[in-house]
Amino acid sequence: MTPEPSRPKTQLRACLIYVRATEQERDPIREKLEEAGYSVCAVKAELEDAVAAQAGEIAIPEALAECIRNADLCVFLLPEMGADDACVGLGAGLASQLGKRVVGIVAGARADYPRDFETAGGMIRQDSERLEQVIRGEDVWEEPDRSIIRDRTIKHIRCQ
Repeated sequence: MTPEPSRPKTQLRACLIYVRATEQERDPIREKLEEAGYSVCAVKAELEDAVAAQAGEIAIPEALAECIRNADLCVFLLPEMGADDACVGLGAGLASQLGKRVVGIVAGARADYPRDFETAGGMIRQDSERLEQVIRGEDVWEEPDRSIIRDRTIKHIRCQ
């Protein structure tokens, strides 16, 4: 009996979405993802695209949609100020609809996130020591002071 040839392990893929305000965090997070075995596609979410999406001109930039569709894990670098989000909420919504694991890495003391992050597998702070845990698939949500949120309540919208 001849042994079956070993199949190469499928490469995990991560989509890393950032905005101008979080651009300096892109490379360190990319390195952590690559160390964990991910091939990384990085896309900058532009404010102009968010304005066009809100006006109904585009749904979501194609480069961002393509990166999300091809990913196993979608990592969003959220800025401290919500006004700088660009279209990260739209991207997180698409990722959730497609059944992708969503993780947010949050700058500063920000505690309010786009509604599309309510079902994210993790929301941790920049430079969190729990980053590797979240990349490995653990669900971790941190407060701005980096303490763990144990009992998160998800706001459900009642359908009529």
